[in-house]
Amino acid sequence: MRRLPVLLCALFLVATATPASADPPPDPVPGERPPLGITWATGDHYCLYNSGEDVVKAAADQLVSSGLRDAGYEYVMLGDCWQAAQRDAEGRLAARTAFSPSIPALVDYVHSRGLKIGFFSGTGAKTCSGQAAGSLDHEDLDAQTFAGWGADYLRYDTCYSVNGDAPARVKKMADALKRTGRPITLEVDDYDRDQSPWLWARAAGAHVWRTYRNATFDFGYSTGSLDQQYGLGGYQGPGGWNMPGSFTFSYLDTAERQAKLGLWAVLNAPLVADMALAADTTLPAAELTNPDIIAVDQDWAGVAGHKVRDTGWTEVWTKPMSDGSAVLVLFNRGELAAPITTSVADAGLPAASGYRVRDLWTGAETETTGALGGTVGRHAATVLRVWPGGATAAPRTSLTVELPDSVPPSQPVTATVRFTNAGSTPVTGAHLQLTAPAPWQFDTPAQADAAIVEPGATWETAVTLHPVPTATQAVKMPATVTYTTTQGARTATASAEAPLMLAPNPPYTNGLLSTQPWISSENGLGPVERDSTDNGHPLTINGKTDAHGGLGAHAPSVVRYYLGGRCRQFTATVGIDDRGPNGTAGFRVLGDGVELEATGDMRHGDAAQHLAVPVTGVQVLALAVDDASDGPAGDWGGWLAPYLSC
Repeated sequence: MRRLPVLLCALFLVATATPASADPPPDPVPGERPPLGITWATGDHYCLYNSGEDVVKAAADQLVSSGLRDAGYEYVMLGDCWQAAQRDAEGRLAARTAFSPSIPALVDYVHSRGLKIGFFSGTGAKTCSGQAAGSLDHEDLDAQTFAGWGADYLRYDTCYSVNGDAPARVKKMADALKRTGRPITLEVDDYDRDQSPWLWARAAGAHVWRTYRNATFDFGYSTGSLDQQYGLGGYQGPGGWNMPGSFTFSYLDTAERQAKLGLWAVLNAPLVADMALAADTTLPAAELTNPDIIAVDQDWAGVAGHKVRDTGWTEVWTKPMSDGSAVLVLFNRGELAAPITTSVADAGLPAASGYRVRDLWTGAETETTGALGGTVGRHAATVLRVWPGGATAAPRTSLTVELPDSVPPSQPVTATVRFTNAGSTPVTGAHLQLTAPAPWQFDTPAQADAAIVEPGATWETAVTLHPVPTATQAVKMPATVTYTTTQGARTATASAEAPLMLAPNPPYTNGLLSTQPWISSENGLGPVERDSTDNGHPLTINGKTDAHGGLGAHAPSVVRYYLGGRCRQFTATVGIDDRGPNGTAGFRVLGDGVELEATGDMRHGDAAQHLAVPVTGVQVLALAVDDASDGPAGDWGGWLAPYLSC
């Protein structure tokens, strides 16, 4: 008789007890959507200051307080070196001293914040860092350990795989994870990229796989990763995603951050912020929580985003959306603001009388009959979502300011301003205001007016300005047009920039261009370097260096020099630098935009070519490195002893 009250009391306690942690349910289908979250970078140098338990908890708290969790960022993924170099007495993975002895307590804390947690291991006896234990021959034990802790994610590196056995080793861990009964998302981290995981990772049981070998820290590495994504869209979809790299955002300014997020979203890439650096302890929630960008990233309409237009420094990417709309990214990787031309045709949208356009960063909505171009700043992107069908909105307009590629420091220059109405209703009362850059003055009025700009029409104005007395800075001229639409007053802004021509010093004793100032330089990865390449490595072609030094470039690259018609000949030795063992590139010498000499496509290992190019009368000399039409991966090129005879 006494057992019934005891049983009822027990049932009451079970029913009313508050759980110690709110463990969110694991994904029913791991990898169904590209994961969103934070992580810590890997590698031996990061292990020196790798995060501990307090840092992980603080990062989890910030995901909650910043609104990132509610926006969809749910994963807290530990990096390499969370674990000790040696296993415990029972052969299980053990945490480093920076973590408490009870990893389950950390898991419970992360889960209590409504988040999910991931760990790191590898296919070898050691992880990539060489300082932490991997899972070789312990796959079942480690899988059971992770599942027992309540893990939701596993990053799995392949650094110590041998003889092409990475797929088999990954599958062994994937099968072990499945046997635990707990859905755990599995990411393959192939830091060599030599094993092409996109070809086999899904079949091996993985849900995410890296498609770029380096961390995408700065803008150069981010564009380098973007270039590696060509042709990989067909390997991803629900259940398996390409991972082009995380966000170490302290290296990026706001425009670069927005460009990268927009491009990664179009690629359906995992959006993962890297917390490895002290400067990155405050997450940029303003950009990361943008609901329009997240919606693009998480939407799968059966086709991955892809590039539809490339003019060298400007590109257009597009991605279909499941509701029949499409996203377009107008991307400028160059150093100067540039106009980019595109239309609904690039997005593959059906014919319609009009289209609704939403700028996903500003939130502004307009309507267009088809044109979508505009001016995009340096290292920036305009991200547009476009729906077929009419919209009650202001007409979409574009403002561009065209300047010469470079300007002389003591002569007048003409700029052409174009304001286009791409909508279906007229624009009235358009007023143009230009601002002269110091130390330049306008020879013509800096203002102009147009009573009406009809749908589809372009209002064009030319202005001339001159330096006072001699320019010492590049021309940077902002422009603003205020106007009225059926939806009220609007403003369009743009800016144009042209570098200043600087003549080289008279080369009486030294005519090396690598010692002279250039007008401008553009480079595919990082800056053009003097006497080195790829962050200070000596210029080396087929194992040989040149004592005279030179210019280190990465395709696509252009370096421009102002000669002023004073020189006779340019000479150089060119070839693929040993920093790019798989590089393919072509070298061209141009005078005033006309090709004077070209090597054709060259590969690493090809004999260096010596160029001797007449340049009599040439005003502007351009040294270009092209990517041989196969993408710029590894395309490091050297201009050895670039000599100018004047």
